[in-house]
Amino acid sequence: MANANGKQKNTKHVRSRKGMGILPKMLLMILPVVLCALIVVALVSSNMAKTAVNEQTKNYVYAELDKNINSIDGKLEKVRTTALALSVVVSNTYQGMPMTAYNDVFGNLVLKDELISGAGIWFEPGVYTGDEAYAGQEYVGPYWYEDNGQIVEDWEYSNAEYDYFSQEYYLNAKATTELKATITDPYYDPSSGTVMASCSAPIFDTSGKFMGCVTCDMTLDIISTLVSNITVGDSGNAMMTSGDGTYIYAREAEKMESGLNIANDDTDIANIAPALLSQDQGMQVIGEPGMYLNTYFGTVPEVGWKLIIIMFQSEVNAPITRMNNVIITISIIAIVIAVVVIAIIAKTIAGTISSVNDFARVLASGDFTIDSLKTKRNDELGDMSDSLNEMFKNNSNIISNISSESGNINDASSTLGAMSEELAAEFSKISENMVVVNDAMMSTGAATEEVSASVQEVNTSVEDLAKETEAASKQVREIKKRALEIQENGRKQHDSAIAIANERKDELEAATARAEVVNEIANLANAISEIASQINLLSLNASIEAARAGEAGKGFAVVAQEINKLATETDDAVKQIQDTVDSVQQAFTELATGSNKLLEFVIDTVTPDYDNFIQVGEQYGDDANLFGDLSDKISEMAENIQANMNEVNKAVQSIAESTQETASRSADVTDSVSSVSEAVDSVADLATKQQTTAETLTEIVSQFKLR
Repeated sequence: MANANGKQKNTKHVRSRKGMGILPKMLLMILPVVLCALIVVALVSSNMAKTAVNEQTKNYVYAELDKNINSIDGKLEKVRTTALALSVVVSNTYQGMPMTAYNDVFGNLVLKDELISGAGIWFEPGVYTGDEAYAGQEYVGPYWYEDNGQIVEDWEYSNAEYDYFSQEYYLNAKATTELKATITDPYYDPSSGTVMASCSAPIFDTSGKFMGCVTCDMTLDIISTLVSNITVGDSGNAMMTSGDGTYIYAREAEKMESGLNIANDDTDIANIAPALLSQDQGMQVIGEPGMYLNTYFGTVPEVGWKLIIIMFQSEVNAPITRMNNVIITISIIAIVIAVVVIAIIAKTIAGTISSVNDFARVLASGDFTIDSLKTKRNDELGDMSDSLNEMFKNNSNIISNISSESGNINDASSTLGAMSEELAAEFSKISENMVVVNDAMMSTGAATEEVSASVQEVNTSVEDLAKETEAASKQVREIKKRALEIQENGRKQHDSAIAIANERKDELEAATARAEVVNEIANLANAISEIASQINLLSLNASIEAARAGEAGKGFAVVAQEINKLATETDDAVKQIQDTVDSVQQAFTELATGSNKLLEFVIDTVTPDYDNFIQVGEQYGDDANLFGDLSDKISEMAENIQANMNEVNKAVQSIAESTQETASRSADVTDSVSSVSEAVDSVADLATKQQTTAETLTEIVSQFKLR
């Protein structure tokens, strides 16, 4: 039956696993976290890299802009310096140097300086006096330029039709109050097909009066070439505009030829015009999604020209894209590695847990004959295995102890049951003996009443004797006859008293012998008390083991509590038995004492009185003739006899009261014996219950397999 129950319990514990295993759960729990972390890292890295790359690109482009702007400004500064030098020469010589001398100076300059395509002198009307041929003329404006390696002196612009006085370069120079070279805004020259600009410097006399200006024309081919050679990355290129936005250089030549302003451009570049015209340096993003362009611009000092570098944003972000691709590749590799590592860890954990699960399933079936778990892990699973081994060891010891103690409890219960039956039999005998004692006490009471009646009769006789004494002389015969009757009655009462005393003495001795059973009851009660103490100790040990067993020992803890309760009730019953036995022993002692006193009184007092009474009767018979003479003495003796009879009557009444009290105590003893008998029956029932509990505990323990 135990094996069947064990199999049934094992079947209940074995169930099919539902839901996902450890590996899918770990993958579902860890991979999203890893993936989210990688995504966050990628986004943060991408944003930080994008910011850093954009900042570095911006700084690099700005550095490139500054470098080229400085280069352009250096070339312009060279032209400005040349113009100022020519201005100083003319200011010092315009009154006496002939025009041929200026031809040599300006011609050599044009031939030597590649930036300067032509140079001219533009005097105020009638100012030049160095050559008689030009004295007093309104327009004196020679211009020298190079043509196939030769210097050409051109006066084509020295006339009212051209009117150089109204030209920008002349007005710029005239507006200057100090010696300073000014470069005009670039313009497209259709004849040369190039963009040109003029640098003019004022001519002052010694008093500081404006006398005209010197110009150095320059084509911007060198600057355009410099701008066209600016490249940043693969797609970055440059363009240049004037301060008002007119194209100086662009890859599309028609934009320069038409003098197009960047604000009127039909491409997205027009969107930077407001910032370009209002700021010296800046960066703008233009274009459409997927085709964004980053535009960076700077300003050439003094002339206000704008150098612009344009490059595709995708090229700027190319390192970021490559970095993102690397991050994605690394993330994929990391995820694959994480999956492999998780799979290995999950497999290891699952194997350990499977071993622990199999071990726990065998323990759940009640089989404690298996070996302990073997593990080399130093992690939480190893701790769990060690804890399970410790639980297995402790539970095995507990169940072994329970099995051993349940047999002891069963034996103790059997012994207690047998002793309870013996006690019940002994108390049955005591009850019967107490009934006999009670009957004897009732008989003693009846005899006492008879003695009392006899005493009353003696008193009556004495009174009659006293009366007869007065008429002794007349009734001698009658007195003699009555004396004989008194003698006969006295002898009978004497014999009756002796017989009753002997009978009561024998009964008292028998009752005293039977009272020894009470001592046996006390000894049995002490034995029961010792057994109850052992049961209580066993229940305490069982409670301790049940507490150590934890959840598995709750059922046995209930049994231990019931055993403890039984032991406590048994101990209380034994105490009650001991108290009752003490009362019975005290009652027997008092009964024996009272009965002995009664017997002593009957033997020592009543019997001699009866003997005297008989002798008196005989004396009455012998001395009947002398009764008359001795009437006074007889009267006195009658009075003494009456007094003695009163004492006898009191003694008899005392004996009657003692007898009644003894009978009452006998009834109390009988009731106590009945109570003790019931308590013994309760002990027997408790012993039976305890034996049943021990059998149940043995059956429970038998379901476990122990070594």
